Parts: sequence; C-alpha cells; structure tokens
Amino acid sequence: MNRVPHVLAFTGFSLSLIGLLVACGSPQVQTATPCMSDRECYAERICHEGRCEFSEVVLSRITLEAREDRETLGEPEAESSRANQAPQQFMGGPFRRGTLTVQGPDREPTEAWRVATEGRVFSSPIINERGIVYFGSLDNQFRAVDPDGNLLWSYEGRDKFYGSGALTPAGDIVIGGDDGILRCLRSNGTLRWQRDLAHPIDANPLITRDGEIYIVADGLYALTPHGNIRWHYATASHLRSSPALHPDGLVVFGTPQGSVLALHTDGRLAWETEVAGSIDGGPSVDTEGRIFVGTDLGRVLALSPRGELLWEFRTGADVRATPAIAPDGSLVVGSYDGTIYSLSSAGELRWSHATSGRVRASARIDADGTIYVGSQDDFLYALTRDGELLWQYNVGSDVDATVAIDSTGRILVGSDDGSLRALR
Repeated sequence: MNRVPHVLAFTGFSLSLIGLLVACGSPQVQTATPCMSDRECYAERICHEGRCEFSEVVLSRITLEAREDRETLGEPEAESSRANQAPQQFMGGPFRRGTLTVQGPDREPTEAWRVATEGRVFSSPIINERGIVYFGSLDNQFRAVDPDGNLLWSYEGRDKFYGSGALTPAGDIVIGGDDGILRCLRSNGTLRWQRDLAHPIDANPLITRDGEIYIVADGLYALTPHGNIRWHYATASHLRSSPALHPDGLVVFGTPQGSVLALHTDGRLAWETEVAGSIDGGPSVDTEGRIFVGTDLGRVLALSPRGELLWEFRTGADVRATPAIAPDGSLVVGSYDGTIYSLSSAGELRWSHATSGRVRASARIDADGTIYVGSQDDFLYALTRDGELLWQYNVGSDVDATVAIDSTGRILVGSDDGSLRALR
C-alpha cells in the first residue's frame, strides 16, 4: 500500500531533476525516432519539434527560452508579462469586435512604405507593442517588418498563409498554414513549436488571456499554450469560420452545413443552431453575449447567448466578413453585393454605402468611430459613423485583407498585388 506514494514521489523528483538539468544546458531526454504526433511517443513524452520528449523537459526549456528572449530584447522580466492583457489577434481581440483604441487618418492618406511579396496578401496584419508588424502571404512566407517597413525576418512554410497571426500573452506568434501545421514562432522568427493537424488551416487562431489556443481545420481544436492538443471536436467538413470567444466561457464558430455551434472550453457542445446558408466568415460577440455572423445566402444573423435566432437582415449576396461591433452596439459589415451596411443592434438598416466591387474584408472602427474597410474595386474606404464618405484610397488591386492601425495612426493593409502598405 505504501509503494505507490514512494514511486510517485520518486517520479516527481526525477522529472523535476530532468527539468533542472535542461535549464542548466544538459542533453535533452528524447527518443531516437522522429515523431509527427503525441501518439507516437510513450509514457509522459510528447511530440515537440519532431522529437519525443518529457512534457516537463519541454516546459522547462520553453520557460528558459522565453527568459533568454526577453534578456536579448532588453525587456525586464516583470514588464514583459502580458498575462492580464487580451492578446492581439484578428479583429483586435478574442470577441472579434473590430474596434480600435487608436485613431486613423481622417483625410486621404499617402503611402509611407510598401513591402512586396510574391503572392496575394489576404491576412490581416497583427502589430505588437513595439510596432512590429506580422503578416502572411500566399507565397508561403510569414513576415515581420519594423515600424519603418524594413524586413526583420521571413518564415517559410510549406503552403500558403491565408489566416492572420495571433500574439500569445508571452509575445510569441501563432499562425496556421494551408500545409495543415499550426506554428508558434518566437519574436525573432524562429520556431518554438509546431503541431500538424493534417488538414489545411486557413482561418484565424483564437487565443485567450490565459494563452489557450483554438483553431479550426477539420473541426475545432483546443491546444495548450505549449501546443499540446487538449481536445478536438470533429465536424462533417473543413471549417473556415474563425472562432470567437463568448463571455459565458464558450467558443463559437460556423460550419459549411449552415450551423452555428457553441462549445464549452472543455470541448462539450453547449448548443447548435441551424441557419440557412453556409458560414465561411467568423462570428463576433457583443458585450451582452449576442452573436453576429454572416452566411453565403447573404444574411446577417443575430443569435442570443443561448443560440436563439433574434433577427436576420438580408443583403444581395454572400456575407463572408466578420461583423464589426461599434461601441453603441451597431454593426458594420460588407457583402458580396458590393455594399457596406450599418445595422442597429435590433437588425434595422441605419445606412449603406455602395462600392464597385465585392466586399470580403471585415471593417475596423477606430477610437473616433471612423470605419475603414476595403473592397474588390481596388479602393480602401473611410466612412464616418453616419456613413458619410471621408475618403477613398486607390490601392490598385483588390483589398480582401482586413486593416490594422498602429499606435501612430498609420493604416496597415494588404492587397492582391502582393503588397503590405502603410498609409498615413
């Protein structure tokens, strides 16, 4: 009866000793055989960067590497903690509301700089607290540029990067690729960990304040901050709807079969609501827990926190943008019918603005209430909260990417000519 506690105590001591040895630079404990998944590893080992290692060893090394990263960047340990901040990600945060705390240009901007790639730039740029801009391209490269547009590094994947990156609380970047691999990159562009999901990832990662990661591929995956799969909720087909966090502790997303699903963070289904039309765009969630999402039948839907249909608004074509939510509760969303719509929180039309092309990009709303959204007519539009045109800027090619705005008020936007532009 007393043997089990002694064995467990010895095991805990041994694993602690292993972590200490790793922190001191001792050789890693691992199997000689490369791995592709945790299932190929034995006992308490996990598959990390292609090798089977004890999870405690990996955790110790990651902690040490994060400390070294901070020392290299000259960041004090206490000041580098971001645990109490919502990580930067697509549409600004985990609820995908699209609002900004900075103000963009109120008159037609000029180009400050441009970074050219060899493929379309569909992903929305993400900006860290030092002004470093991260973005992906369909040339299989994920890049980082400094505030002046100088290339800092480029990470090459095995396929296209459609989705945006997302910053972790520790300042790393999580990005999914069409090669089916979810990667976590350090701020210097080197690989911290990767997880092969074996299905294309072309949506945007969701990261919580605690660093938990949610991503869609052949269903919804939940991963720990260190890249270990906690659970997988399988769906009938591939998903493109970027998940959103719900204040009730749920993760919400849509399916091509025309359903909106809400899962508990332990993977249990909370509810499922069938709607008309495939859902390719992601949902957004307001402060009251209401969920807004578009469908390929041209409808904008509002659901209650329990998944009940509250209202629907019909546009003339597919709605694949994530609806932006203004501070007053109104929505802004574009449609493939070439129109940007503003709807009240009750689903009534407030105003509309016509463009000459399909609107795939999601809108962003700055601190002054100005709305920025691109169109496939090659223009980027700035509209007042009342729908009046402030300016339009000719990018020269389709603007499918959602914009970001840095702390200086510059707009960062990608386009189909393969460029990321800074406009001021």
